Amino acid sequence: MKKFFAVLLIAALPVVSSGQIPQGLDTVFMAGGEKNVGKLAGLDAQTIRLQKNLPPPPGSPAGAPAVFASVRIPRAHIIRIEFAPDEAQDKTLKEAAPDQRAQIEALWKQFEPWLSVAKSPAGNIGLVYGDLLLRTGDADNAQKALILFTKIEKETWSPDDIVLAKPGRLRAMVATGNARDAMQEALALAKISADPEVLIEAKFILAEAADKGLRKLVEDNPRWEEDILIMPERHRLYNEALDLYLFPSLFFGSEAEPSARGLWGAVGIYQFANAMPDAVACARDLTAFYPGTRFAKQAQDFLNTLPESQKHEDHEKEAQQETN
Repeated sequence: MKKFFAVLLIAALPVVSSGQIPQGLDTVFMAGGEKNVGKLAGLDAQTIRLQKNLPPPPGSPAGAPAVFASVRIPRAHIIRIEFAPDEAQDKTLKEAAPDQRAQIEALWKQFEPWLSVAKSPAGNIGLVYGDLLLRTGDADNAQKALILFTKIEKETWSPDDIVLAKPGRLRAMVATGNARDAMQEALALAKISADPEVLIEAKFILAEAADKGLRKLVEDNPRWEEDILIMPERHRLYNEALDLYLFPSLFFGSEAEPSARGLWGAVGIYQFANAMPDAVACARDLTAFYPGTRFAKQAQDFLNTLPESQKHEDHEKEAQQETN
């Protein structure tokens, strides 16, 4: 009876059969050819809930509050759903910074129920939120990111989201201490993929694992320079992390954000090894070649903290002058 009432109520409400859809509203395309327009408000296994604007009652004064009706539409009667475009939201997701994590979390909670619904932006929102969680460096947030990426990988409607969620899950595995299994998956991913984006993500995961391994090795062996058994492993991890972080730079011009991310990772390795001239040179390259990326600001902030004498050192130029 409830389903029948919902269908009758839908039939009595305005539908759009053709023409332009009002901005900011979602559109439900029905099996009979009509379109129901409103704001998606929820769903369960059988129905979706749509909030629709009603015409003002006869005799309503000008400026009277808007009237809404919440209706349930059987999912079996729906061909597809078109989510309202939101340029401001897209811009926020593209430029999301750590201090916007609460905002992106709220957005994820709003769209999470629609993760498996075709054309939903939920997967993309979740990927951004997961990345922000990992960027905090906090163990609890890394665990949240692992759960999030796993959910997206299993439930999203979008094959593209699945491709991006897998490296995110592996990065979260590294961050939660399961680097060994993450490295095995990343190695397998790097071997079978011909897609530069996937390959870059796989190598970044391996870079993070080598980075973490290097720091742990040095922490456990503070006198590594005097240990002939530890020294080779330290140098191997150091060079491996740098090579993997710098890999995206081979695609100069086409992979700006991953290249900048890799350069920033290299800056961190150089700092950890107290190779400050290399760290400065790497940060300069980052700001010069990839100024529009979020890592460029971090690199510039790092450069701004340096003493004036160190800011302007150019060891590469000095080496060339000595050679000449």
